[in-house]
Amino acid sequence: MRDSTALPDLRILPSNLLIPHEDSDPRRLSKLAERLRQDGYLKHPPISAAIPGTDQFVVLDGANRSMAMIILDIPHIVTQIVSYGDPSLTLDTWHHVISGMSLEEFEAALLAADDLETIPCSLLEAREALATNNALAYIALKEGVRIVCGPQGCPDPNIEILSTIVNAYRGRADIFRASNDVWELQEPFYPGMIAIVVFPQIMPSDILTTVKNGGRVPSGITRHVIPNRALNINIPLDVMAADWDLEKKQAWLQEWLMEKMASNSIRYYAEATFTFDE
Repeated sequence: MRDSTALPDLRILPSNLLIPHEDSDPRRLSKLAERLRQDGYLKHPPISAAIPGTDQFVVLDGANRSMAMIILDIPHIVTQIVSYGDPSLTLDTWHHVISGMSLEEFEAALLAADDLETIPCSLLEAREALATNNALAYIALKEGVRIVCGPQGCPDPNIEILSTIVNAYRGRADIFRASNDVWELQEPFYPGMIAIVVFPQIMPSDILTTVKNGGRVPSGITRHVIPNRALNINIPLDVMAADWDLEKKQAWLQEWLMEKMASNSIRYYAEATFTFDE
């Protein structure tokens, strides 16, 4: 590696110590498990952080990947360990672009979920309402924007309420992650979309508290920006599934890493990138 940047902290951990912070997406999970089985290797490792006071790790990115490995009965998983205390690690929020179900079905499911209600407004008003905790979320539709509130108004959003909103369409619609809430900008890329759902900002403390209490954040909301992310490691599933103890697998991983360094196969790229093979 021709750069002074420290190598990513890669470890092999027991699958049962990796706790997803978000729900898995049932529409993606089975497809991903089958793709992993056919490929025969783990391309990108899940990203995990230690849960204070426990021997467990919360999966910050790659929940579907780690769950797919469990479906395949793989007892150990290579993961990249990071620290929530790292100032260069940031947490942002994805929007959900919804398609694959009718608008009527979407609206009916949403309004039936815990007596939620929607209020028409402008996009700027919706952004302001969400930023000031006067909305649980907001929804951009072709005909306009609506903020989402509960029967008692709009209390501070919490993970349980966000789960209620997502469960209105989770498993019944196709969900795409997006970072733009403007209908006209998204429509050319998702011609079948019926709505864009925008969520409030979630903090790392919210995630750790939720996981410690046995809960999970709805799938596809959190966006962790990971410094020095490890990509394209291509670890064979046979190694992680082998009937070896953890010490032997960790030794294998260390030897693999040394071989990569000796062959000058590790590259660090500081530039922002686009990937087209996910």
